Amino acid sequence: MQMHVDDLVPDLELESDVRLQAGSFLITRKELPGGRLNEKVIKSIRIFASQLAPVPYKVDVKADERALNKLKGVLDRDVTRITQRISEGKEYPNFLDDENLQEKVMRIMEKLISNPDLITHMYEFKIGDSKNDNVISQLHDHSIRLTLLTIAIGLKLRWSIISLVNAGMAGLLHDMGIIRTKVFPNLQKLNDLLPNELEIYVKEHQKLGVDLFGEQKVTLLPFTKQEIVHMIANHHRPDFNDMRHKTTILLFFAELLDEMITPMPHKVRYNFTPDQIRKLGEKFARRNGLMNVLLALIKLYKGKGFAWQIVSSIVSLFSMDELLIEGYEGKLKEIVDFCHFKFAVPYPPLGGNALPRTTYCNNSLSSDFKCEHMSQGKIEIYFGAGKVKDYCKCAILTNRLHQLNKAGREEAENLKRDKVAKKADKAGKSPDDKEMKESVKAKAAEEKIKEGKEKSG
Repeated sequence: MQMHVDDLVPDLELESDVRLQAGSFLITRKELPGGRLNEKVIKSIRIFASQLAPVPYKVDVKADERALNKLKGVLDRDVTRITQRISEGKEYPNFLDDENLQEKVMRIMEKLISNPDLITHMYEFKIGDSKNDNVISQLHDHSIRLTLLTIAIGLKLRWSIISLVNAGMAGLLHDMGIIRTKVFPNLQKLNDLLPNELEIYVKEHQKLGVDLFGEQKVTLLPFTKQEIVHMIANHHRPDFNDMRHKTTILLFFAELLDEMITPMPHKVRYNFTPDQIRKLGEKFARRNGLMNVLLALIKLYKGKGFAWQIVSSIVSLFSMDELLIEGYEGKLKEIVDFCHFKFAVPYPPLGGNALPRTTYCNNSLSSDFKCEHMSQGKIEIYFGAGKVKDYCKCAILTNRLHQLNKAGREEAENLKRDKVAKKADKAGKSPDDKEMKESVKAKAAEEKIKEGKEKSG
Protein backbone atom coordinates (compact mmCIF):
# COMPACT_ATOMS: atom_id res chain seq x y z
CA MET A 1 0.00 0.00 0.00
CA GLN A 2 1.36 3.44 -0.93
CA MET A 3 1.44 6.24 1.62
CA HIS A 4 2.27 9.91 1.12
CA VAL A 5 5.48 10.98 2.87
CA ASP A 6 3.59 13.65 4.84
CA ASP A 7 1.52 10.94 6.51
CA LEU A 8 4.40 8.69 7.61
CA VAL A 9 4.77 8.05 11.34
CA PRO A 10 7.24 5.95 13.38
CA ASP A 11 6.68 2.17 13.60
CA LEU A 12 5.01 1.83 10.19
CA GLU A 13 6.50 -1.18 8.42
CA LEU A 14 8.02 -0.70 4.97
CA GLU A 15 6.70 -3.13 2.39
CA SER A 16 9.66 -2.59 0.07
CA ASP A 17 12.98 -0.75 -0.01
CA VAL A 18 12.91 2.99 -0.66
CA ARG A 19 14.57 3.78 -3.99
CA LEU A 20 15.56 7.02 -5.70
CA GLN A 21 15.00 7.86 -9.36
CA ALA A 22 18.76 7.83 -9.88
CA GLY A 23 18.64 4.07 -9.24
CA SER A 24 20.22 3.97 -5.79
CA PHE A 25 18.62 2.98 -2.48
CA LEU A 26 17.71 5.63 0.06
CA ILE A 27 16.92 3.03 2.72
CA THR A 28 16.45 -0.74 2.75
CA ARG A 29 14.26 -2.83 4.99
CA LYS A 30 17.31 -4.69 6.32
CA GLU A 31 18.70 -1.46 7.78
CA LEU A 32 15.62 -1.05 9.98
CA PRO A 33 14.67 -3.30 12.93
CA GLY A 34 11.61 -5.20 11.72
CA GLY A 35 11.55 -2.94 8.66
CA ARG A 36 9.87 -0.26 10.77
CA LEU A 37 10.32 3.47 10.24
CA ASN A 38 11.72 5.89 12.81
CA GLU A 39 11.84 9.68 13.01
CA LYS A 40 15.33 9.96 11.48
CA VAL A 41 14.45 7.80 8.46
CA ILE A 42 11.14 9.61 7.92
CA LYS A 43 12.99 12.94 7.89
CA SER A 44 15.39 11.63 5.21
CA ILE A 45 12.52 10.29 3.10
CA ARG A 46 10.77 13.67 3.20
CA ILE A 47 13.95 15.50 2.17
CA PHE A 48 14.21 13.34 -0.96
CA ALA A 49 10.42 13.04 -1.50
CA SER A 50 10.44 14.55 -5.01
CA GLN A 51 13.18 12.10 -6.10
CA LEU A 52 11.55 8.88 -4.88
CA ALA A 53 10.92 6.02 -7.32
CA PRO A 54 8.77 4.71 -8.81
CA VAL A 55 6.38 7.43 -7.60
CA PRO A 56 7.54 10.74 -6.08
CA TYR A 57 6.28 11.60 -2.58
CA LYS A 58 5.11 8.03 -1.90
CA VAL A 59 6.52 4.90 -0.29
CA ASP A 60 5.17 1.38 0.08
CA VAL A 61 4.10 0.40 3.60
CA LYS A 62 2.47 -2.75 4.89
CA ALA A 63 -1.32 -2.44 5.18
CA ASP A 64 -1.47 -3.60 8.79
CA GLU A 65 -3.68 -2.31 11.60
CA ARG A 66 -1.25 0.47 12.48
CA ALA A 67 -1.19 1.78 8.90
CA LEU A 68 -4.98 1.57 8.52
CA ASN A 69 -5.47 3.49 11.78
CA LYS A 70 -3.17 6.21 10.45
CA LEU A 71 -5.10 6.44 7.17
CA LYS A 72 -8.39 6.52 9.07
CA GLY A 73 -7.03 9.43 11.10
CA VAL A 74 -6.23 11.33 7.88
CA LEU A 75 -9.75 10.76 6.53
CA ASP A 76 -11.35 11.58 9.90
CA ARG A 77 -9.62 14.97 9.81
CA ASP A 78 -11.00 15.59 6.32
CA VAL A 79 -14.52 14.72 7.46
CA THR A 80 -14.18 16.94 10.55
CA ARG A 81 -12.87 19.86 8.48
CA ILE A 82 -15.68 19.61 5.93
CA THR A 83 -18.38 19.12 8.60
CA GLN A 84 -17.14 22.19 10.43
CA ARG A 85 -17.33 24.31 7.28
CA ILE A 86 -20.87 23.12 6.66
CA SER A 87 -21.86 23.91 10.26
CA GLU A 88 -20.38 27.42 9.98
CA GLY A 89 -22.74 28.12 7.06
CA LYS A 90 -20.34 30.55 5.36
CA GLU A 91 -18.78 28.72 2.43
CA TYR A 92 -21.59 26.17 2.25
CA PRO A 93 -25.24 26.32 3.43
CA ASN A 94 -25.68 24.54 6.75
CA PHE A 95 -27.86 21.41 6.59
CA LEU A 96 -26.50 20.08 9.89
CA ASP A 97 -28.02 22.76 12.12
CA ASP A 98 -30.13 20.16 13.92
CA GLU A 99 -27.77 18.66 16.52
CA ASN A 100 -29.72 15.41 16.68
CA LEU A 101 -29.55 15.01 12.90
CA GLN A 102 -25.86 15.86 12.82
CA GLU A 103 -25.11 13.27 15.50
CA LYS A 104 -26.90 10.57 13.48
CA VAL A 105 -25.14 11.60 10.25
CA MET A 106 -21.74 11.41 11.95
CA ARG A 107 -22.47 7.98 13.44
CA ILE A 108 -23.18 6.59 9.97
CA MET A 109 -20.13 8.38 8.56
CA GLU A 110 -18.02 6.73 11.27
CA LYS A 111 -19.29 3.32 10.14
CA LEU A 112 -18.17 4.13 6.59
CA ILE A 113 -14.74 5.49 7.50
CA SER A 114 -14.12 2.42 9.68
CA ASN A 115 -14.35 0.04 6.72
CA PRO A 116 -10.74 -1.05 5.92
CA ASP A 117 -11.41 -1.43 2.17
CA LEU A 118 -13.07 1.97 1.97
CA ILE A 119 -10.27 3.59 3.99
CA THR A 120 -7.68 2.25 1.56
CA HIS A 121 -9.52 3.25 -1.62
CA MET A 122 -10.43 6.73 -0.39
CA TYR A 123 -6.85 7.38 0.68
CA GLU A 124 -5.39 6.06 -2.58
CA PHE A 125 -7.71 8.42 -4.46
CA LYS A 126 -6.79 11.35 -2.20
CA ILE A 127 -3.04 10.95 -2.88
CA GLY A 128 -3.47 9.57 -6.40
CA ASP A 129 -1.78 12.33 -8.37
CA SER A 130 0.64 14.74 -6.71
CA LYS A 131 0.82 16.86 -9.87
CA ASN A 132 -2.91 17.59 -9.75
CA ASP A 133 -3.52 18.04 -6.04
CA ASN A 134 -6.10 20.79 -6.49
CA VAL A 135 -8.27 18.77 -8.89
CA ILE A 136 -8.13 15.66 -6.70
CA SER A 137 -8.73 17.71 -3.56
CA GLN A 138 -11.91 19.26 -4.97
CA LEU A 139 -13.24 15.87 -6.07
CA HIS A 140 -12.31 14.29 -2.73
CA ASP A 141 -14.04 17.03 -0.71
CA HIS A 142 -17.06 16.90 -3.03
CA SER A 143 -17.44 13.17 -2.38
CA ILE A 144 -17.37 13.66 1.40
CA ARG A 145 -19.86 16.57 1.32
CA LEU A 146 -22.09 14.63 -1.04
CA THR A 147 -22.05 11.64 1.30
CA LEU A 148 -22.93 13.74 4.35
CA LEU A 149 -25.79 15.32 2.39
CA THR A 150 -27.02 11.93 1.10
CA ILE A 151 -27.14 10.54 4.64
CA ALA A 152 -28.90 13.65 5.98
CA ILE A 153 -31.60 13.49 3.28
CA GLY A 154 -32.02 9.76 3.85
CA LEU A 155 -32.51 10.36 7.57
CA LYS A 156 -35.16 12.97 6.76
CA LEU A 157 -36.89 10.27 4.70
CA ARG A 158 -36.50 7.84 7.64
CA TRP A 159 -34.54 5.28 5.69
CA SER A 160 -32.86 2.28 7.30
CA ILE A 161 -29.23 2.41 8.42
CA ILE A 162 -28.37 -0.32 5.88
CA SER A 163 -29.71 1.74 2.96
CA LEU A 164 -27.87 4.85 4.15
CA VAL A 165 -24.58 2.99 4.60
CA ASN A 166 -24.89 1.60 1.07
CA ALA A 167 -25.73 5.02 -0.37
CA GLY A 168 -22.88 6.55 1.63
CA MET A 169 -20.38 4.03 0.32
CA ALA A 170 -21.44 4.76 -3.26
CA GLY A 171 -21.19 8.49 -2.53
CA LEU A 172 -17.59 8.20 -1.37
CA LEU A 173 -16.58 6.13 -4.41
CA HIS A 174 -18.84 7.51 -7.16
CA ASP A 175 -16.44 9.94 -8.89
CA MET A 176 -13.23 7.91 -8.79
CA GLY A 177 -13.71 6.93 -12.45
CA ILE A 178 -13.00 10.55 -13.44
CA ILE A 179 -9.25 9.97 -13.05
CA ARG A 180 -9.42 7.50 -15.97
CA THR A 181 -11.33 9.75 -18.37
CA LYS A 182 -9.64 11.18 -21.45
CA VAL A 183 -9.92 14.76 -20.20
CA PHE A 184 -8.32 14.15 -16.80
CA PRO A 185 -6.53 16.02 -15.29
CA ASN A 186 -7.46 19.03 -17.42
CA LEU A 187 -11.17 18.98 -16.59
CA GLN A 188 -11.48 22.55 -17.87
CA LYS A 189 -11.76 20.97 -21.31
CA LEU A 190 -15.30 19.98 -20.35
CA ASN A 191 -16.29 23.66 -20.62
CA ASP A 192 -15.83 23.52 -24.41
CA LEU A 193 -17.88 20.36 -25.02
CA LEU A 194 -21.26 20.43 -26.75
CA PRO A 195 -24.29 19.02 -24.85
CA ASN A 196 -24.15 15.66 -26.69
CA GLU A 197 -20.40 15.43 -26.00
CA LEU A 198 -21.00 16.09 -22.31
CA GLU A 199 -23.53 13.25 -22.27
CA ILE A 200 -20.84 10.95 -23.65
CA TYR A 201 -18.50 12.09 -20.86
CA VAL A 202 -21.21 11.45 -18.25
CA LYS A 203 -21.64 7.86 -19.44
CA GLU A 204 -17.87 7.40 -19.71
CA HIS A 205 -16.96 8.42 -16.18
CA GLN A 206 -19.90 6.49 -14.69
CA LYS A 207 -18.76 3.31 -16.51
CA LEU A 208 -15.13 3.85 -15.55
CA GLY A 209 -16.24 4.31 -11.94
CA VAL A 210 -17.93 0.90 -12.04
CA ASP A 211 -14.80 -0.65 -13.59
CA LEU A 212 -12.60 0.83 -10.89
CA PHE A 213 -14.95 -0.32 -8.13
CA GLY A 214 -14.85 -3.85 -9.57
CA GLU A 215 -11.04 -3.85 -9.47
CA GLN A 216 -10.98 -2.74 -5.84
CA LYS A 217 -12.50 -6.03 -4.63
CA VAL A 218 -14.38 -4.55 -1.69
CA THR A 219 -15.68 -7.26 0.66
CA LEU A 220 -19.47 -6.99 0.43
CA LEU A 221 -22.54 -9.17 0.09
CA PRO A 222 -23.50 -9.75 -3.58
CA PHE A 223 -26.78 -7.79 -3.32
CA THR A 224 -25.05 -4.84 -1.63
CA LYS A 225 -22.33 -4.81 -4.27
CA GLN A 226 -24.94 -4.80 -7.07
CA GLU A 227 -26.77 -1.89 -5.44
CA ILE A 228 -23.57 0.16 -5.15
CA VAL A 229 -22.62 -0.64 -8.75
CA HIS A 230 -26.05 0.57 -9.88
CA MET A 231 -25.62 3.85 -7.97
CA ILE A 232 -22.17 4.53 -9.43
CA ALA A 233 -23.34 3.60 -12.95
CA ASN A 234 -26.38 5.92 -12.86
CA HIS A 235 -25.64 8.72 -10.39
CA HIS A 236 -26.12 11.42 -13.05
CA ARG A 237 -28.95 9.90 -15.08
CA PRO A 238 -31.17 7.65 -12.92
CA ASP A 239 -34.47 6.09 -13.93
CA PHE A 240 -37.05 7.90 -11.79
CA ASN A 241 -39.61 5.16 -12.40
CA ASP A 242 -37.34 2.39 -11.07
CA MET A 243 -38.39 2.05 -7.44
CA ARG A 244 -36.09 -0.93 -6.98
CA HIS A 245 -33.17 1.53 -6.87
CA LYS A 246 -34.35 4.39 -4.71
CA THR A 247 -30.82 4.86 -3.39
CA THR A 248 -29.65 5.76 -6.91
CA ILE A 249 -32.28 8.52 -7.13
CA LEU A 250 -31.27 9.81 -3.70
CA LEU A 251 -27.59 9.90 -4.69
CA PHE A 252 -28.48 11.74 -7.91
CA PHE A 253 -30.16 14.62 -6.07
CA ALA A 254 -27.34 14.96 -3.52
CA GLU A 255 -24.80 14.87 -6.37
CA LEU A 256 -26.71 17.49 -8.36
CA LEU A 257 -27.09 19.87 -5.45
CA ASP A 258 -23.49 19.73 -4.23
CA GLU A 259 -21.95 20.10 -7.70
CA MET A 260 -24.28 22.96 -8.61
CA ILE A 261 -23.46 25.16 -5.60
CA THR A 262 -19.74 24.47 -5.00
CA PRO A 263 -16.47 25.11 -6.87
CA MET A 264 -15.41 22.24 -9.12
CA PRO A 265 -12.41 21.71 -11.45
CA HIS A 266 -14.66 22.79 -14.35
CA LYS A 267 -17.13 25.65 -14.87
CA VAL A 268 -19.73 23.65 -16.79
CA ARG A 269 -22.39 21.70 -14.89
CA TYR A 270 -24.04 18.66 -16.48
CA ASN A 271 -26.34 17.56 -13.65
CA PHE A 272 -29.45 18.81 -15.41
CA THR A 273 -30.11 17.12 -18.76
CA PRO A 274 -29.97 19.18 -21.99
CA ASP A 275 -33.81 19.12 -22.13
CA GLN A 276 -34.06 20.40 -18.56
CA ILE A 277 -31.58 23.20 -19.26
CA ARG A 278 -33.69 24.29 -22.23
CA LYS A 279 -36.67 24.58 -19.86
CA LEU A 280 -34.80 26.22 -16.99
CA GLY A 281 -32.35 28.45 -18.86
CA GLU A 282 -28.67 28.30 -19.80
CA LYS A 283 -27.56 29.60 -16.39
CA PHE A 284 -28.22 26.10 -15.02
CA ALA A 285 -25.38 24.77 -17.16
CA ARG A 286 -23.09 26.67 -14.77
CA ARG A 287 -22.64 26.97 -11.01
CA ASN A 288 -25.61 28.47 -9.15
CA GLY A 289 -26.76 29.45 -5.68
CA LEU A 290 -28.79 27.11 -3.50
CA MET A 291 -31.97 29.18 -3.80
CA ASN A 292 -31.92 29.03 -7.62
CA VAL A 293 -31.16 25.30 -7.63
CA LEU A 294 -34.02 24.51 -5.23
CA LEU A 295 -36.46 26.62 -7.25
CA ALA A 296 -35.39 24.72 -10.37
CA LEU A 297 -35.90 21.36 -8.66
CA ILE A 298 -39.33 22.44 -7.41
CA LYS A 299 -40.27 23.50 -10.95
CA LEU A 300 -39.14 20.19 -12.43
CA TYR A 301 -40.33 17.70 -9.83
CA LYS A 302 -43.21 19.16 -7.81
CA GLY A 303 -45.89 16.50 -7.34
CA LYS A 304 -43.88 13.84 -9.20
CA GLY A 305 -43.91 10.90 -6.80
CA PHE A 306 -40.72 9.75 -5.15
CA ALA A 307 -38.55 12.45 -6.76
CA TRP A 308 -40.77 15.08 -5.14
CA GLN A 309 -40.46 13.38 -1.75
CA ILE A 310 -36.69 13.81 -1.97
CA VAL A 311 -36.84 17.40 -3.27
CA SER A 312 -39.28 18.50 -0.55
CA SER A 313 -37.04 16.82 2.06
CA ILE A 314 -34.03 18.75 0.71
CA VAL A 315 -35.97 22.02 0.88
CA SER A 316 -36.86 21.25 4.50
CA LEU A 317 -33.31 20.16 5.31
CA PHE A 318 -31.96 23.56 4.26
CA SER A 319 -34.82 25.35 6.10
CA MET A 320 -36.17 26.91 2.91
CA ASP A 321 -39.80 25.80 3.19
CA GLU A 322 -40.79 29.30 2.04
CA LEU A 323 -39.87 28.32 -1.52
CA LEU A 324 -42.73 25.82 -1.64
CA ILE A 325 -45.32 28.59 -2.04
CA GLU A 326 -46.67 28.64 -5.58
CA GLY A 327 -44.75 31.12 -7.74
CA TYR A 328 -42.35 32.26 -4.99
CA GLU A 329 -39.78 33.61 -7.44
CA GLY A 330 -42.36 35.69 -9.35
CA LYS A 331 -43.92 37.05 -6.16
CA LEU A 332 -40.49 38.03 -4.85
CA LYS A 333 -39.79 39.87 -8.11
CA GLU A 334 -43.11 41.74 -7.80
CA ILE A 335 -42.08 42.93 -4.34
CA VAL A 336 -38.74 44.25 -5.55
CA ASP A 337 -40.25 45.82 -8.70
CA PHE A 338 -42.79 47.72 -6.59
CA CYS A 339 -40.08 50.31 -5.90
CA HIS A 340 -40.70 52.90 -8.66
CA PHE A 341 -37.20 54.31 -8.10
CA LYS A 342 -35.75 50.83 -8.84
CA PHE A 343 -33.43 51.14 -5.82
CA ALA A 344 -34.84 48.22 -3.78
CA VAL A 345 -32.39 45.40 -3.14
CA PRO A 346 -33.29 42.12 -1.38
CA TYR A 347 -30.88 40.82 1.23
CA PRO A 348 -29.41 38.23 1.29
CA PRO A 349 -29.14 38.76 -2.47
CA LEU A 350 -31.27 36.83 -4.95
CA GLY A 351 -29.87 33.56 -6.21
CA GLY A 352 -27.52 33.00 -3.28
CA ASN A 353 -27.40 30.27 -0.67
CA ALA A 354 -29.94 31.89 1.65
CA LEU A 355 -33.45 33.32 1.35
CA PRO A 356 -33.90 37.11 1.23
CA ARG A 357 -35.07 38.23 4.68
CA THR A 358 -35.16 42.01 4.22
CA THR A 359 -34.88 44.74 1.57
CA TYR A 360 -32.80 47.91 1.65
CA CYS A 361 -32.61 51.08 -0.43
CA ASN A 362 -29.51 51.16 -2.61
CA ASN A 363 -29.71 54.97 -2.80
CA SER A 364 -30.17 55.60 0.91
CA LEU A 365 -26.56 56.79 1.27
CA SER A 366 -27.45 59.88 -0.72
CA SER A 367 -28.38 62.77 1.62
CA ASP A 368 -30.59 64.31 -1.07
CA PHE A 369 -32.75 61.22 -1.61
CA LYS A 370 -36.17 61.05 0.03
CA CYS A 371 -38.69 58.18 0.03
CA GLU A 372 -41.72 57.66 2.26
CA HIS A 373 -41.04 53.92 2.38
CA MET A 374 -37.50 54.27 3.71
CA SER A 375 -37.10 53.16 7.31
CA GLN A 376 -34.79 54.46 10.03
CA GLY A 377 -33.57 50.90 10.53
CA LYS A 378 -30.10 50.19 9.14
CA ILE A 379 -28.48 47.12 7.63
CA GLU A 380 -24.74 46.54 7.27
CA ILE A 381 -23.70 45.34 3.82
CA TYR A 382 -20.22 43.88 3.48
CA PHE A 383 -18.27 44.42 0.27
CA GLY A 384 -15.19 42.38 1.11
CA ALA A 385 -11.76 43.48 2.34
CA GLY A 386 -13.40 44.79 5.53
CA LYS A 387 -15.53 47.37 3.71
CA VAL A 388 -18.96 47.94 5.23
CA LYS A 389 -21.73 50.36 4.33
CA ASP A 390 -24.90 51.09 6.34
CA TYR A 391 -28.02 51.23 4.17
CA CYS A 392 -31.56 52.09 5.24
CA LYS A 393 -34.14 49.33 5.07
CA CYS A 394 -37.26 49.71 2.96
CA ALA A 395 -40.05 49.37 5.52
CA ILE A 396 -42.95 48.55 3.21
CA LEU A 397 -41.06 46.04 1.01
CA THR A 398 -39.42 44.34 3.98
CA ASN A 399 -42.87 43.89 5.53
CA ARG A 400 -44.21 42.42 2.28
CA LEU A 401 -41.20 40.08 2.08
CA HIS A 402 -41.89 38.89 5.64
CA GLN A 403 -45.50 38.18 4.67
CA LEU A 404 -44.41 36.26 1.59
CA ASN A 405 -41.98 34.12 3.58
CA LYS A 406 -44.59 33.50 6.27
CA ALA A 407 -47.12 32.40 3.64
CA GLY A 408 -44.52 30.02 2.22
CA ARG A 409 -43.88 28.46 5.62
CA GLU A 410 -47.60 28.08 6.21
CA GLU A 411 -48.05 26.37 2.84
CA ALA A 412 -45.18 24.01 3.62
CA GLU A 413 -46.72 23.21 7.00
CA ASN A 414 -50.09 22.49 5.36
CA LEU A 415 -48.37 20.07 2.99
CA LYS A 416 -46.75 18.30 5.94
CA ARG A 417 -50.04 18.10 7.81
CA ASP A 418 -51.73 16.62 4.74
CA LYS A 419 -48.95 14.06 4.51
CA VAL A 420 -49.25 13.11 8.18
CA ALA A 421 -53.05 12.95 7.89
CA LYS A 422 -52.87 10.63 4.88
CA LYS A 423 -50.36 8.44 6.67
CA ALA A 424 -52.59 8.33 9.76
CA ASP A 425 -55.63 7.55 7.64
CA LYS A 426 -53.86 4.57 6.07
CA ALA A 427 -52.88 3.32 9.51
CA GLY A 428 -56.42 3.82 10.82
CA LYS A 429 -55.39 6.54 13.29
CA SER A 430 -56.83 9.94 14.05
CA PRO A 431 -54.97 12.77 12.29
CA ASP A 432 -54.29 14.41 15.67
CA ASP A 433 -52.04 11.55 16.74
CA LYS A 434 -48.64 11.97 18.36
CA GLU A 435 -46.79 12.48 15.10
CA MET A 436 -49.13 15.31 14.08
CA LYS A 437 -48.79 17.03 17.45
CA GLU A 438 -45.01 16.76 17.40
CA SER A 439 -44.90 18.16 13.87
CA VAL A 440 -47.06 21.15 14.82
CA LYS A 441 -45.07 21.79 18.02
CA ALA A 442 -41.71 21.66 16.22
CA LYS A 443 -42.95 23.95 13.47
CA ALA A 444 -44.28 26.48 15.98
CA ALA A 445 -40.87 26.66 17.67
CA GLU A 446 -39.18 27.07 14.30
CA GLU A 447 -41.62 29.87 13.38
CA LYS A 448 -40.69 31.84 16.52
CA ILE A 449 -36.97 31.53 15.77
CA LYS A 450 -37.40 32.64 12.14
CA GLU A 451 -39.66 35.56 13.06
CA GLY A 452 -37.08 36.70 15.60
CA LYS A 453 -34.34 36.58 12.96
CA GLU A 454 -36.45 38.52 10.47
CA LYS A 455 -37.22 41.27 13.01
CA SER A 456 -33.57 41.60 14.03
CA GLY A 457 -32.32 41.23 10.41
